[in-house]
Amino acid sequence: MSFPKNFIWGTASAAYQIEGAYNEDGKGLSIWDFYSHEKGKILHNETGDVACDHIHRYKEDVQLMKQLGLRAFRFSISWSRIYPNGPEEVCEAGLAYYEDMIDRLLAEGIEPFFDLWHCDLPYWVMERGAVLSPEFVEWFRVYARTVFTRLGRKVKYWCTINEPSINIMASYAYGANAPFHENFDEAILACHNGILAHYAAVQEFKKLNLPGQITSVIHMEPVYAWTIDPKDQEAADRKQAFYTGWWLDPMLKGHYPEILKDYPYIMDKLPENYQKDLEENFVPMDFIGINYYSPGYARYKDDGELYYETIHNTALPRDDYGFFFYPEGLFDMGIYLKQTYPGKDIFITENGFGKKKWGNLDEELEDDYRIDVIREHLRSMSRAIQAGVPYKGYFHWTIMDTNELYAGGYNYMFGLTQINYETLERRPRKSWYYYQKV
Repeated sequence: MSFPKNFIWGTASAAYQIEGAYNEDGKGLSIWDFYSHEKGKILHNETGDVACDHIHRYKEDVQLMKQLGLRAFRFSISWSRIYPNGPEEVCEAGLAYYEDMIDRLLAEGIEPFFDLWHCDLPYWVMERGAVLSPEFVEWFRVYARTVFTRLGRKVKYWCTINEPSINIMASYAYGANAPFHENFDEAILACHNGILAHYAAVQEFKKLNLPGQITSVIHMEPVYAWTIDPKDQEAADRKQAFYTGWWLDPMLKGHYPEILKDYPYIMDKLPENYQKDLEENFVPMDFIGINYYSPGYARYKDDGELYYETIHNTALPRDDYGFFFYPEGLFDMGIYLKQTYPGKDIFITENGFGKKKWGNLDEELEDDYRIDVIREHLRSMSRAIQAGVPYKGYFHWTIMDTNELYAGGYNYMFGLTQINYETLERRPRKSWYYYQKV
């Protein structure tokens, strides 16, 4: 396999999942700080109070990244470190921390790729109505403007919202994440507000005439029809539109997917003036960020609502976390994105493999399975690039073992670097050395 010389090799992480120091230096509570302290809400009642202690060890961690040979590091800013108690007062210590981290990355030749919102909304946002609040868009705008003004000249790559299908849709429709609501009507409204918040951040970015680029990172599954029946193909197209196009179409084209416009189960739940909202606020994002872990399958189902049902292809290998191993999806997904959203560069902003811990730290360093996963996904990417797909970078999830939130806690290993959570020692795994050679 081969890659362009300017291809960006990176790893990814998120603030709540590695930082720790949840109540230090003026930081306010995030929703995960709050809910993780409620017994029974999070698996094994594990919290991110300390996590990997990255906030106290980031200088050491940046040196590990340098040794690894990274060209970029994807990381999120904790909104509650910047605005701990409300949208009125900025916490200087939070901004100073992220600025110093950026400077240290740049000094080692590592490009920072920053997310504004990666799962950990401030708890004050939740108390005031969260994404459902009509004020949410303005809160996000103010936060984005503050961060862009302070850090925007140093960072080339920005993301507004990471995986809105998880952080918004799954949080409000299916109860999978904080605030654990199960109300589809609420979810559609929250999604619409999330898109408007994304627009607001992109608007602020463009107003400041910053030198970088901005996107929203979308969790994507290439969706396949379960059979060759045309109804199943239509079901797969509809699922692809709702899961992926629901975000990418308004963010790149300024409207919701055409295939969904005749489905009242979805569209009737939007605000009456939703089209005007999109038309008046739309600003296209600059590139496409995609998190890929697993393919999707669908078949027709006359349920009077979405007219499809999701099918799991259990013939595929599966990791302990639940993701199905299908590296060919990166080729198919790239072709789909190239055809559907032409002219936009694409970054694979997350891709990885979750293995459940078994408790022997030395044995857990020998992760040949992860090497296989990385190698096969990169082969698929290389083949896609040869076919004209504008893949520009790959970010492995993750740089180090993390708190995998609601579903995983500290029970799963995704990291190239092992974290001993008793001592916080960092030890590179076998896959770390493989990725270093790549």
